[in-house]
Amino acid sequence: MRKARTLWFNSRSVLLTWAISYAAVLLLPTVLSAVVYIQSSKMLVDEIHAANDSLLKQLREMIDKQIEAVDRLNFELSWNPKVRELIDQHKYSIYPEEFLYDLHNATKDLVMYQSAYTGADLFYVYLASRDVVMLPGVYRDADFAYAEHHKSVQFSYEDWMNILRREKFKGFIPMVRTDENGSPVATLAYVNTYAYENGKPTGANVIMIDQPNMLTAIDHFEVFSEGHVLIADADNRVLVSSSNSELPARLPFEELEKSDGIFFWESDGNRYEVFSMESEVSGLKYISMIPSELYWRKAELVRRLTALSIAASLLGGGGLTYFFLRKNYNPVRQLVRAFKDKPVSKEKGANEFHFIQRALDTTLSEMDNMMLQMKRQHYTLRSNFLMRMLTGKLDYELPMEETLATFDMRLLSNDFAVMLFIIEDHDVFLERVQGKTEGEKLRLLHFIVTNVVEELVNRRHRGYMTETGDALACLVTLSETSPESRMDELLHVARSAQQFLKDKYSIYITVSISGIRSGLEQVHHAYQEALYAMEYKLVMGKQEILPYEEIEKYHTRTENDTGYYFPLQHEQQLMNFVKVGDFESGKAVLEEILEMNFSKHPLSVPVARCLMFDLVGALIKSIGELGVGRENLLTQNPRRIEKLSSSETLAEMRDQLMGLLHEACEYAGAKRQHNIQAARLQALDGFIRGVIAYIDEHYTDPGLNVSVLGHRFDMKPTYLSKLFKEQTGDGLLDAINKRRIGHAKRLMTESRVTVNEAAERSGYNDVGTFIRTFKKIEGITPGKYKEIVEDGEYPKP
Repeated sequence: MRKARTLWFNSRSVLLTWAISYAAVLLLPTVLSAVVYIQSSKMLVDEIHAANDSLLKQLREMIDKQIEAVDRLNFELSWNPKVRELIDQHKYSIYPEEFLYDLHNATKDLVMYQSAYTGADLFYVYLASRDVVMLPGVYRDADFAYAEHHKSVQFSYEDWMNILRREKFKGFIPMVRTDENGSPVATLAYVNTYAYENGKPTGANVIMIDQPNMLTAIDHFEVFSEGHVLIADADNRVLVSSSNSELPARLPFEELEKSDGIFFWESDGNRYEVFSMESEVSGLKYISMIPSELYWRKAELVRRLTALSIAASLLGGGGLTYFFLRKNYNPVRQLVRAFKDKPVSKEKGANEFHFIQRALDTTLSEMDNMMLQMKRQHYTLRSNFLMRMLTGKLDYELPMEETLATFDMRLLSNDFAVMLFIIEDHDVFLERVQGKTEGEKLRLLHFIVTNVVEELVNRRHRGYMTETGDALACLVTLSETSPESRMDELLHVARSAQQFLKDKYSIYITVSISGIRSGLEQVHHAYQEALYAMEYKLVMGKQEILPYEEIEKYHTRTENDTGYYFPLQHEQQLMNFVKVGDFESGKAVLEEILEMNFSKHPLSVPVARCLMFDLVGALIKSIGELGVGRENLLTQNPRRIEKLSSSETLAEMRDQLMGLLHEACEYAGAKRQHNIQAARLQALDGFIRGVIAYIDEHYTDPGLNVSVLGHRFDMKPTYLSKLFKEQTGDGLLDAINKRRIGHAKRLMTESRVTVNEAAERSGYNDVGTFIRTFKKIEGITPGKYKEIVEDGEYPKP
């Protein structure tokens, strides 16, 4: 018994997990039943809300029809000619004897309205000027009419008069009416008062519908009969209520403005669901208050059925859970006993299945690790063996056949070739691989290239790849095919590898291929040939295929063809074009030099490097003569030469040379333009000083003007004036006038001459022109200036 209890409550046992799982399955129908209960209750409430909304709309339609009838009756009364004459009273100031006759006729018209509008329980017209109430067929004095139709404790005569004597009032007011049996009846009165005349009331129409008649429609709706129904005006005053309690009066009407036609309200421990709806023909509101318990009374059957289904599910599911737990656990217990002697590490919270799984995983993991270690060691040893073979460091005393068999290498023939692969521009590939470190990405890159190349080579031959520094080398053991087709097949492999890696993985490679050698001892020489061919990447460019045999054909040159073409004349031309900033001409010279050296056949790598360095030297000398110190272009960018010398291909070096040439020409052109502009400004400044000196020497000459100055300096007057203003800020005429006015001020201040004398001696023939010019410059007339100077109030010029 104790062992069974330990088994049930052991948290590491699968038995507890199964028990929880079965309990979860058992709870599923329970939860579904609860969900069904909640959803059905919600649907039932929604349906009841929709039904109540529909019933409230029907009630609104019924009462709105009564209100429309009341409104039409009010319209008939207001525009009845006889009633209008009695209201206005204008006729009876002239014919007073006709009042009673017209009053009698008007009451007969009201009898017709009474038979046409049976929905109105009582209506009358109040004549304020005569204090008379006109009813269908009869008329009464106001006090008699009140005693007959309205007298009650709740509704006084003064209240009645206050209602009838309002000005331009139109709306519903709760009143008290006395019926035929003399009993007071709550009624809803529609009151429409007429406009005042001379500040006095003229009359009013009163149409009443008894509240019991309005609420008769509620008896047809069972839900409304068990709740409360009320009618309120726009100011939230309760006009009609189906309840005599104070509950509707305490209703928070402000919630009606916030809600969308329904809200919940609690009062005196009871919860109500309040529906509201506005009238379509007036400003009234129809409100129903239904106790919430009415809804749950209808949902009680659903609740009971749900409780019974939950109880049945728990009882039946509990028994089945116990039975299947005992039955299913016996095989697991037997497996645990079988593995209990195995050395398996124990973990917290582990159950029987975990124990069995770890026992199997441990064995499989050990086997996988052994296989992985063997593969890694095999690959490392084979790569080391290939590198020693390529570099000529093999120990040939060991049996080669056994060594090759150990590394799963098979020779198809005694002929070999070496292919060398350098990966170019692999940034796109590295960006596409996410979630790995930089080292893992590079290993993946080499793995892809290795597999692609080996697969392509192995279609006709056998290839074995290994890493050699920054490159990948492939030792190709050639099959027994015709010697003429072997190189073509290797070229096809190189082209296919380039195209496939470019299209599939955005990997770009440069390939060099050695010549075909015989014997394992010649593998080292084949590797050196592949390295030598790869050096021609500088001349041939990146992403090319460089076969050693083709390069050797072009490398065999005549004795007179051992140098390169770069005569001193072209060097001097290039430097001169740089100095004057002529980029296009300098570019043409540079293109001509490159064309002469590389168009017919490629130079050897050492000679090509010498040519590039000579071209760089010519540009450096040109730049050095352009500026010194901080202005030197190379001083501003010291890594320029290092970047040029590190170019891997001719195309890269050409681009670097063109860029440097373009910057040097732009710099030289800008500096030359700056020098020209500075010289022009200096010459212009001297010219303007000459014009100013001429003005200072001849301003007293009345004939001095802009035209004279233009003739004197051999320049159009308008252009000379514009040029003078750009340099000094003043026009020529303004400068002449300022000199003359300044001289006139000195004459009037120091020599005490008259205004006319000052004008004449300052270069003005017309004293009027002098006065206008003086006032324009000084702000005052020369006569006023002379007075101020003589009084000592104006400073001397």
